[in-house]
Amino acid sequence: MRYVIMICLIMAIMLCMGCGKKVEYIENWVDLSAWKEVIYKYPANGQGRGAWELSNVNQWATQNINGDPAILVSDIDITGSTIEGSWLMKTNSDDDFVGFVFGYQDPGHFYLVDWKKGEQKYGGCGLAKQGISIKIANADYTGPEFGNLKASQPFDGEDLWNTEGSEGKVSLLFHEETEGWEFEKEYGFILKYDPDSFTITIKDGERNIFSKRIKDKTYKNGKFGFYNFSQAPVIYKGFKTITIIPAKSFPWLVLILVVVLFLLILWYIKRQRAK
Repeated sequence: MRYVIMICLIMAIMLCMGCGKKVEYIENWVDLSAWKEVIYKYPANGQGRGAWELSNVNQWATQNINGDPAILVSDIDITGSTIEGSWLMKTNSDDDFVGFVFGYQDPGHFYLVDWKKGEQKYGGCGLAKQGISIKIANADYTGPEFGNLKASQPFDGEDLWNTEGSEGKVSLLFHEETEGWEFEKEYGFILKYDPDSFTITIKDGERNIFSKRIKDKTYKNGKFGFYNFSQAPVIYKGFKTITIIPAKSFPWLVLILVVVLFLLILWYIKRQRAK
């Protein structure tokens, strides 16, 4: 009898703590047709504006212009989700930036992840170091939410090029001098985004190139977007969201166990008194 009571107690405690619950994972392949372009312009560098092109039933996006920074922004808030996708850099002679943004509020406010193939000092724009950087864009902005933005608004020159960022507009959270990306190789990325932290993983097949968890509350929610700066053509593909639905508790099971346990205890006490 003692063993039965102990087992019931253990089961009740486990259920109360959530043991045995199932978490539901919902994967959604994303239709990019409702996503919006945000195209910046640096008047001094002579490059054109970026341009996004959709393909594969609107599930792939290609940046075809080796131009100024360009973002393709989602139409939904992705807070509390895990985002997966990939980059494929087609062969040319360049070595610049691919990446993504998240926590996106407007063209001046978002988290930025960029990956530079090779170190490069570019005129008065500063030094772009090889590797992967995580930055906070926090620039004053009052213009349109999407489309071709005015030249130098809200970023110019060094703001998004310089790894260290620029005072009052872009700040560096973390940089790691990883290997540079290679042409004609598909790299996967995973973003887990919560209101008080995020985890970023970049993979070459099953091998992790980069993995970092950062606690930061600058942007507790926001949209996701593909990012490109002076690198084309690049295909952003295989994109999907993974929403985690916490399992529901089962208080009725706990109640049943408590009732059974109570009855067993009463029966046990009655039996002991009868002896």
